[in-house]
Amino acid sequence: MKRILALLMLICLLVGSLSACKKKYKPVESTEEESRVVMTLSLNGKTYEVKYELYRAFFLTYKSEIDGGDDSAWTGADKEAYVALMNERIIDEVTEIFAVFALCEANGFDLYTKDVENKINEMIRISVEGGAYGDDIYEGFGGDYDAYLASLKAIYHNYATAVLLMRYSIGRGMLESHLIGGARYDDGTGILTDGKLQYTTESIRDYYYSDNASLMLSTYIAEGVSYTPREYAETVRLEIIDEARYGTQAVKILMINRGTPTAITELENGVLYGRYSLARDYKALAVGEVSEVIPTYAPNDGKRYYIMYKMEKTEEFFNTFYADIVEVYLYDTVGLMIDAAGDVLAAGVIFTDAYKEINHSEVRM
Repeated sequence: MKRILALLMLICLLVGSLSACKKKYKPVESTEEESRVVMTLSLNGKTYEVKYELYRAFFLTYKSEIDGGDDSAWTGADKEAYVALMNERIIDEVTEIFAVFALCEANGFDLYTKDVENKINEMIRISVEGGAYGDDIYEGFGGDYDAYLASLKAIYHNYATAVLLMRYSIGRGMLESHLIGGARYDDGTGILTDGKLQYTTESIRDYYYSDNASLMLSTYIAEGVSYTPREYAETVRLEIIDEARYGTQAVKILMINRGTPTAITELENGVLYGRYSLARDYKALAVGEVSEVIPTYAPNDGKRYYIMYKMEKTEEFFNTFYADIVEVYLYDTVGLMIDAAGDVLAAGVIFTDAYKEINHSEVRM
């Protein structure tokens, strides 16, 4: 699935059900330039506006990935090709956001109620002040609102785009709760039930053995070490590729010795990933193949560089981890719905006159 959750975690530290607002920080109005509508998207008779501030945020986020650090790409003979590549990536991201908005509306959820606004205010409050949520403690900015806003700017966002992504996360939570339901523990299974989506054991088995589900081993290299983590991760990846010739057990041993493996149970048995929860570049791995290095970020963990190895699926895993497979299936199905709505939105993108005024070589915060 198109992923913006890692970026979202940089912006707001909470996703889920939050209490009413304890302290409201004053919203920061966008400038006239930031508020210009550069694209429109349509679905089911509803039009969604993509403002320059959101376009700018994703442009600057992916700029170095697209141009390889060469600023001249946006003024050279091939600049239109670079712009086309960038727009493809930006459309991929914004259509996921507004697909969730559209699906919430289709399922009767209003993302502009007082309750939603209270949740957003609480997200901002904890982002600014820090505090505990569940088992996690968030550092925040010691109550310094200006420092929080500066942190948004450092990752190419402003108040409005941060709030948009918070609203997206709340909407996605509502949608998933409605479609997936909650876990049953009274019968000892912990299987997700009571959601709108229905399934049978056979439909879960069909999904498990399909190309939409991948059984993976993973390890990661973390920042904060004496060596350069990205370079070391690339070295470890090459070692895993070499060791993979000798089978899965050899890969497990190397992942323990060279990186930081996930939980021992996960390393021993593998973890099932759905097609729409797995990064776009790793869906097509064959059994026995190794992924590229996958950079991730989370507030409490910092930056990590994951390496994944695709395992052969077994009936033993299906029987032992059936409840986990059901969960993957349900979330993957929601991902498919979001992607399908996003595809319709993407097909109807209209660039406005304001978009034509953008000089891509001069996009800055």
